[in-house]
Amino acid sequence: MMRRSGNIFETEHYRGTGIRTISGASAVAVALTAVSVLATVYIIANFREITARIAIWTANFLSNGFPILAIVAVVIFFVMRLKWKMRRRYW
Repeated sequence: MMRRSGNIFETEHYRGTGIRTISGASAVAVALTAVSVLATVYIIANFREITARIAIWTANFLSNGFPILAIVAVVIFFVMRLKWKMRRRYW
């Protein structure tokens, strides 16, 4: 019935009777659960290494990426301000 209703969580009856199949939603749920469990085990096993990588990435972002982000935000702010002033002058 998923074809007609568009509900991905509804059971799929159009495959026929007597065939033992797993629905698409169930297959995706099982796959995502397995990936989640594996990721959790990996994070717990390598917690110090992962936190060190996060700290290094954050330090690099703050030293390199953040100033660029701030400059882009300032440029966008001034462009929007200029557009607002031009619109007010026209009317």
